[in-house]
Amino acid sequence: MSDFVIFDMEWNMGYQPKTFQYQGVEQTLRGEIIQIGAVKLRDGQTVDRFSLTMKPRIFPRLHHHVAKVTGLTQAQLDAGVPIKEGLRRFAEWCGPDTALGEWGQDDVPVLKQNLVLCGLDETWPHKWYDLQRVFTSQRPRQEGEGMTLEAVVERLGIPKNDAFHDALSDAEYTAAVCGFLDLSRGLAEYPDEARQLKELLCPEGRDRRDFRLWPGYVDGEAWSTSSELRGAVCPECGAQLALDGDDVWLRKGNNCLYSMGVCAQHGPAMIWLRRMRLDGLHFTFARATEPAGREAQAKWAKEKKAALERARRKREKEAAEALERVRNAGR
Repeated sequence: MSDFVIFDMEWNMGYQPKTFQYQGVEQTLRGEIIQIGAVKLRDGQTVDRFSLTMKPRIFPRLHHHVAKVTGLTQAQLDAGVPIKEGLRRFAEWCGPDTALGEWGQDDVPVLKQNLVLCGLDETWPHKWYDLQRVFTSQRPRQEGEGMTLEAVVERLGIPKNDAFHDALSDAEYTAAVCGFLDLSRGLAEYPDEARQLKELLCPEGRDRRDFRLWPGYVDGEAWSTSSELRGAVCPECGAQLALDGDDVWLRKGNNCLYSMGVCAQHGPAMIWLRRMRLDGLHFTFARATEPAGREAQAKWAKEKKAALERARRKREKEAAEALERVRNAGR
């Protein structure tokens, strides 16, 4: 295995949300990086370390919660390397083609957002891995087991000599956890975004077909208007489905929409849409269809009726509030 960087970051947050424009679409900043720690592995052995505290410019005031969790002080941030310089140093230390690993899926999206705001190349890193996912693939989680880094370190009996929520310490703890894994195999078997979406959208036991993928959207709500994303075909014959006449699409969690379409020959079919944003900037959408039997049709009819009723009540409430504002303005 070539060089592999395991990294961790701490970031500051504002007391008010911060948005920014990316390719013409408004994005919400998850946090501004204030500390990066990393270890570089070569053939499974640590060959170098990186540690840097940075001075934020968007959220210059250290949030009290971040201070409590990390132990960092305002003076340390004020004395830190300017964030743009720090990110440039980290990218150079890693190298342009080095793969990165993190515990979870939070750090790379924050990193890429910060690269955008600093005017640096947000296409880097090109490849990264969720090492928590690699861990659970080889050591499946048992009931009651926590999956925070600290919980796993304790479960494996790794000495806890340094504080958690320090970026370098957490990177070194993550590297120690990876010492219990066949890391090369885990990275080789790691599912790409398409496979992850297919596993979510087409689980075992469901007859979902015609899986399709659309990567590279910056607008996370594109599925609300795109005829390409919604224009599903019959899972039996491939003919275009007639979409729900009331344009009702229901949510299942934050990242799934579903509706019902009808094929003239084979009848109703459920349409499932799923979205994923792994890099903090772009969304990938996926779609699949599923034959709808009597039970699914009855469930959909009930859910649709309830959704239309909710929409009616919302419109009436908004109309009443608008009328009240007009009356108040005339007094």
